[in-house]
Amino acid sequence: MFIRLFSFIFFTPLFLNAQTAFIVGNDTICDNASKAIVRVDFTGSPPFTFSYSINGINQDLITTQNTSYLISTSIAGTYTLQNFNDVTMSAGTTSGSAIVTVLESPTAIIHLASDTLSILYPIANFFSQSIGNIVSWEWSFGDNTPPNFSENPTHAYKDSLAIYQVSMIVFDNKGCVDTSFKHIQIADDYWVYIPNSFTPDNDGVNDKLCIEYHGIRENTFLFKVFNSQGDLMYQSTKPNELRCGIKGGWDGTYYKASKKLPSDTYVYEIYFQDFEGWKYSEYGPIMLIR
Repeated sequence: MFIRLFSFIFFTPLFLNAQTAFIVGNDTICDNASKAIVRVDFTGSPPFTFSYSINGINQDLITTQNTSYLISTSIAGTYTLQNFNDVTMSAGTTSGSAIVTVLESPTAIIHLASDTLSILYPIANFFSQSIGNIVSWEWSFGDNTPPNFSENPTHAYKDSLAIYQVSMIVFDNKGCVDTSFKHIQIADDYWVYIPNSFTPDNDGVNDKLCIEYHGIRENTFLFKVFNSQGDLMYQSTKPNELRCGIKGGWDGTYYKASKKLPSDTYVYEIYFQDFEGWKYSEYGPIMLIR
C-alpha cells in the first residue's frame, strides 16, 4: 500500500503600500516680489491629509482633494514632509524636500530739494538715495519723455502749470528690483522787474520808469517814489499803467503839480501780494538822469 503525502505551503499575501507623497521645489525670490511655489504630489485615494515642516518647525495639517497641492510661501528654508495619509487613513510614505531662498530687495528712494518747481525755472535735479547694492536705475519723469538710466539725472519740464508723477526703478546685483514714486508740481511764481535808472529827455529811449511783472494780485499793488529828503514824489496803485510792454510808466514829474523833477537819486517802495496771498514789500534806488 502506498500512502501519498501532500505538503501544503501557505503564503501570506504581501500588500504594497500605494499611498505616497513627494515634495519638490527649488525657488529663489525677492522679499518684495511674488511668492515661491512648493509642490506636493500624492498617490492614493483622496482626500489626502499631510503636514510639512520648515527648517524642522512643523506646520498645520492640510487636507486636499487634489493629487497635487501647491504651497505658496515667502518663508525661506528647507521644506520636508512629516506625515501623510489618504482616505484609508493608512500612513503613507513621504520623500523629497524643497528649498526656498529669499533675497533682500533694494529700497528705492528719490530725493529732490523741493517737490514744487517754479514755472520760471522748471528744472529738477533728482538724486537716488536708494539702499542696497544698486547696479542700474530707470527714471520716468511723467511727461512722456524717454526714460533716463543715470543715477542722479537732471530734467527740464515745460514752462506750464502741471503735476507730474516721477518713478524710479532700481535693480540690484542679485536681480531684485524696487520702485519709488514722487509727484512734482510746476507752480506759478511771481516776479517784478524794476530798472534802476531812466532818462526822461524825450529821445524815445528809456524815457519812462516802467516795470514788468508776473503772478501778482494787481488789486494789492502800491508803488511809491521818494526824493532824498523822504518826500513823496509819485505813487500808483495801477501796475498795468506802468508796464513797459504797453509803453506805460512814470515820466519823472511830481505827481501833484506835473513839475519835472531834477536829476537825482530817488528811492522806490513797492507793495503787493502774490497769487497765493503772500505779502511782499521791496525798495531800492532809482537814478533820474536828464
